[in-house]
Amino acid sequence: MEKLQLFLLVLQIVVAVVMVILVLLQKSDGDSLSGIGGGSGGMGSVMSSKASANFLSKTTMILVGVFMFNCLVLAAISNVAKKKTASELEAVIQEQELKGEAVPASNGAVKAPEVK
Repeated sequence: MEKLQLFLLVLQIVVAVVMVILVLLQKSDGDSLSGIGGGSGGMGSVMSSKASANFLSKTTMILVGVFMFNCLVLAAISNVAKKKTASELEAVIQEQELKGEAVPASNGAVKAPEVK
């Protein structure tokens, strides 16, 4: 599960960086980087400016969907791991209470075992 989570985190970073680049390449009212990638639509360009803008928009929307889905999957994996850790800690605390050992209190102090 940890390898899957690591892969998804790396994928999340790559998707985020590519989305930022694609958004900067798109034509806007202000300054952008659209001239760098051949988005100007000159004589030597492979695609016209409309086709380039349409391609960039669609690619950005697909990456947004991948980013959102990846966020949900990472949150679900994190929640499962958190619940597993909490249940393991709960079991250790109950075991220590049964043995009569010192148990950490919720405020961080160590609670002494009860004397009977």
